[in-house]
Amino acid sequence: MRQLNPFANIPTIMTAEEIIEFAHNRSTRLSMKSSLRMKRVERTRIREISRLKEFTNQVKTKMNDAVEKFPSIDRLHPFYLELSEILIGNDKLKQSLGAVNNCKPTIDDITDKHIQALKLSQDHRQMKKTRRAAKGRISSILRATAKNLDFIIEAKKALSRLPGIAPNIPSIVCAGFPNVGKSTLVRKVSTAEPEIAYYPFTTRRVIIGHLRVGNQSVQIVDTPGILDRPMAERNEIELQAITALKYLANVIIFMIDPSEACGWTFDQQVTLLNEVQKMFPLNPILIALNKIDITPPEQLEKARSKFPNAYEIIAVEGTGLDELLKDAVDEVDLKPMQESVKDYLASLSRE
Repeated sequence: MRQLNPFANIPTIMTAEEIIEFAHNRSTRLSMKSSLRMKRVERTRIREISRLKEFTNQVKTKMNDAVEKFPSIDRLHPFYLELSEILIGNDKLKQSLGAVNNCKPTIDDITDKHIQALKLSQDHRQMKKTRRAAKGRISSILRATAKNLDFIIEAKKALSRLPGIAPNIPSIVCAGFPNVGKSTLVRKVSTAEPEIAYYPFTTRRVIIGHLRVGNQSVQIVDTPGILDRPMAERNEIELQAITALKYLANVIIFMIDPSEACGWTFDQQVTLLNEVQKMFPLNPILIALNKIDITPPEQLEKARSKFPNAYEIIAVEGTGLDELLKDAVDEVDLKPMQESVKDYLASLSRE
């Protein structure tokens, strides 16, 4: 499902110097056949015009890879739009894309004027100077916008590492402290090996699994580093990431380890639950008591008393997961998987 990341399939973007070298090599290797009956000046004219056109074509092709193949920021799903703003800054990205794109008319104008000069020239030596002069001016334009190309390259690197999430497919988000069993649950219930990716704003991994319900699909997401510690301990980037997550979550499974084997007390876990409820006031939250097989009776009774309607599970064994996931799926408005994926891919192709 990684191809659903709109930034994953952007072609390789070259730096200004790489574009210049690539275009130069392509144009100088160009071999033009011409009749030996033609005068030297005419053969030179054909060759120099062809090489200049080839140089310009290769430059513009590589610039198009940077601009036109980059997803339209204004058409992104709010989830990816928010993450792009967090990681890159959408205004700066738009400015860089626009600056590179605005170079192309000037390059066309330089090419046209020098081709006209080549057509009028009667000196084969002057023709070579004219072609080199045109390439020099075009190279100067590329170097002048090199910082914009470099920024676009860095943006591509950061955004292409985002996990492939289909925003049109309903999603279940797992929350809770580390080691309460979130990753175990995602791996246990997914029909295939979950995708593991790294958000650039956290060193910890994000795990995405996909559930099949008949001919339908639901995403299940474990987000370490985002929903696994108190609000006071989060930095500004993580707080913005939570905002992005709000666009994705249809239902939340909050996992509690009443055995406290995770390293956090029961009361600390309840406090985090209260914060998650405040962050996602409109989302259904299902509470799951995990590791009940190793929880001392008095601690399990305390948890049952606090959350009488909680699900009791043993994630590592799969115990109780069927009922939990069935009720979680019932909380979301499912669409046929193929229809959801088709709609989302169609929206990307329109960019």
